[in-house]
Amino acid sequence: MLLIDKLTNKVDFSKSEIIIADFIIQLGEKIKNYSARSIAKETYTSPATVLNLCKKIGIEGFDNFKKAYLSEIEYLNQQFGVVDPNLPFDQGDTIFKIANKMGSLYEETIKDTLSLLHHDLFQKAVQLLNNNNNIHIYSYGTALNIAESFKEKMMKIGKNVYITNNLNYQRYEVNCIPKGDCVIFISYSGETKTLINMAKTCQKKNIPFLSLTSFGENTLSQMSDAKLYISTRENLTHNIANFNSNLSIYFLLDLLYASYFSLDYENNFNKKLQLTSKSESTRHSSNPILMDESKQC
Repeated sequence: MLLIDKLTNKVDFSKSEIIIADFIIQLGEKIKNYSARSIAKETYTSPATVLNLCKKIGIEGFDNFKKAYLSEIEYLNQQFGVVDPNLPFDQGDTIFKIANKMGSLYEETIKDTLSLLHHDLFQKAVQLLNNNNNIHIYSYGTALNIAESFKEKMMKIGKNVYITNNLNYQRYEVNCIPKGDCVIFISYSGETKTLINMAKTCQKKNIPFLSLTSFGENTLSQMSDAKLYISTRENLTHNIANFNSNLSIYFLLDLLYASYFSLDYENNFNKKLQLTSKSESTRHSSNPILMDESKQC
């Protein structure tokens, strides 16, 4: 969840913390000129209360909060696109108008996901997959279905990916992951309690893990050895469907696959061709675009 949302929702805030939260929201980018002491002075509270508020929303220290808050404001200010990801089309829209709006939403989602891609963080994520034997993916709902496509691609180049759809089994399975394997956690909010508890198990067992979460400070991303951000333009529940977040997850997993593939391009390409030529030898089409040109000569 974004810091601005936590400040707006004010869950379990004291009266003084509510005053501070409202003042910080009002400040916006001007917070760069403020310290914990100056905010306390302006709100007739104390620096300790300002620091307690930062801790309550998941950040240790005012300077760390200010840095994260300004980064968040920068991201929100550069939000582009004309399509509302929650309500991308209206009642009464023609089917072609819906098609055009959905096409625009897809384009905007990809651009937004790329804008959140940090070179060093992405490279760290790819190396985490490369430096470990097998990959285990944990999430809920549609994200697991999306991950099945990633599993298939990786399997075709000899990298094992394990996905357990039974949520109860996931909690037991994470205790059985051997050293030398790694985990990918997918959680849009980054605050799913079961996944956080599973991540704590990974930490105790020294199992490295990558998280795919929404942009902003959240528990899961803070715990992770590597992290990538899902396009964060969509409400958790108030939407027609999770078009934005699902597409962003699919794109990030495709980027991970493509980047992992490129680490040993020729070898992986040969593996893919050998496996698919054996497993898909009966597939045929009269369309030359679909068939391997080398086999038609």
